Amino acid sequence: MDIDTLRGLSSCQLFKGLTDEEIMNAMHSVRYRVLTYKRGTLFAMAGDECLHADIVISGEMTASMMSPSGKIITLNLHHSGNMLAPAFLFAADNHYPVTVEAVVDTRVLRLMRTDVEALILIDSRIAFNEIRILSNIVSFLTKKVSMLSMSVREKVEIYFKEEQKKQQSRHLRIPLSRQALAEHFGIQKYSLQRCLREMQEAGEIQIEGRVVHLLK
Repeated sequence: MDIDTLRGLSSCQLFKGLTDEEIMNAMHSVRYRVLTYKRGTLFAMAGDECLHADIVISGEMTASMMSPSGKIITLNLHHSGNMLAPAFLFAADNHYPVTVEAVVDTRVLRLMRTDVEALILIDSRIAFNEIRILSNIVSFLTKKVSMLSMSVREKVEIYFKEEQKKQQSRHLRIPLSRQALAEHFGIQKYSLQRCLREMQEAGEIQIEGRVVHLLK
């Protein structure tokens, strides 16, 4: 196993708490392949079956889907250490709900489902990590569903509170563009811009590019 592959696995939540040596020992007990996807190459189409556990070793993958109006919406980015569609590997309906492609040249470590099962039996920490990954996905989706009934302002306020807690600052550097942030909320860009403008006019925030200063 090369150093880049080991580095990617050590940053994966599936192996959280394991040393590099323990990861290597566990991987020696199973079969895996490292695949390379060139920039712009499709990894999976929406509707394809999820038959493997795939972990990004290096590079970047993007997941997107088409809106009812025919617009392509980018949902998230997968970096080194991220598992691709971990919730679908053991699902009864194991079809990808999104299209995934390489943003840059990307290397992916691939495990068969049976080998994931073997890893879970090899080390109880891996089993616990798998449960935690799935639990976090359920928690994330629950929050997403609850946000559907919220107003634009409520969505923005919750996002700012979460970023404030994460960044430990009232001066928030927003990692997303206005368009990406609007898509994250499931709203139109103009609705987000109007909300931010109203909050700024009310003296609640001050915006400088991608930096939002919380004033209240």
